Amino acid sequence: MSRSERATRITELVDQLTTEVDAGLGDGAIAALDPDVARRLVAVAARLYAVGVEEDAHPVLGTDVTPTESVVLATAALKAHDLNPFDLALWFSRSSS
Repeated sequence: MSRSERATRITELVDQLTTEVDAGLGDGAIAALDPDVARRLVAVAARLYAVGVEEDAHPVLGTDVTPTESVVLATAALKAHDLNPFDLALWFSRSSS
């Protein structure tokens, strides 16, 4: 599979996943998911996002994620790696944006 074919396939899968998750949020199906599914999804999304930032693709969250969702995710990631707000401040100052 070529790089462009893989990129297209990933885009299609994300579109499908977005549709399914939005529907699942509406009908309560998300509650039935194994928590490991969300963990794996966040891990994949974090790697994708980090690579985009490192390669100057500058993916923007915009209004795709609410402030509450952003803070919940950031807090969970910090706790998972035994980091604190001071550690975050160091990385925040490293950021070019």
